[in-house]
Amino acid sequence: MREKFLDIWPIWNFALSRESRFGFLMAVSVVLVPSLSVFYGLTNRLMEVNGNTVWDPSFYLDHQIPFLAWTIVFYHTLYIVFYPLPWISMPDTERSRKEMLICSQAMFVTSVISCTIFAILPAEVYTRTVAMESIAANPGWYNPMYEWLWKLDTPYNAWPSLHVSTAALITIFSIHWWKERPVLQWSIGILWILMCISILTTKQHFIWDLVTGLLLTAGIWRWQIVPGLEKIKYASTEDVTS
Repeated sequence: MREKFLDIWPIWNFALSRESRFGFLMAVSVVLVPSLSVFYGLTNRLMEVNGNTVWDPSFYLDHQIPFLAWTIVFYHTLYIVFYPLPWISMPDTERSRKEMLICSQAMFVTSVISCTIFAILPAEVYTRTVAMESIAANPGWYNPMYEWLWKLDTPYNAWPSLHVSTAALITIFSIHWWKERPVLQWSIGILWILMCISILTTKQHFIWDLVTGLLLTAGIWRWQIVPGLEKIKYASTEDVTS
């Protein structure tokens, strides 16, 4: 008989032991949020101190895309919508909990790969100066959102875009969990597209960052998430049979 094995890391045993949905999601957040923040923050500050740029991945089109200050609202949806989204979309079932852990592990691996590339092949998003000059010349309600962003995030953690990849993973799982709620599925899918566009119109990223973020997501989906979900499905089927 095929071995019933799930690709769930031992670090999640504490989360799996929580009885309530709130306790489970809180336990996952306590592990995932600090680890992702540390990886990103360390590489970001390291690149800021070094100030090195190995290459320029920009295309001609990057310089033709207009700066649209108001799209910063969509850019910030990563923090105010996508990261908290599993708290809303995840059903309270054992299978969904395991799927949430597969998603969390994928986000962790995505972050490690991205931060490694940030450190080895840094590329400064120098087009941010366009946004800074425009904001200084035409201040508006969005100024604090940019000032907060630029203070915390230096323009080096560029490719592949973690905005694109991490939000994509959350979007995919939320759409999966909302199978019978098409309006919510379409809404979050469209919002993710708008967020992807905003990384260009806020001059936070190049087109290359967007494309490589999508490619990384596709790779993680094919080689990490799909095998994990298949094993969860097999285990669930075997339990029902038993």
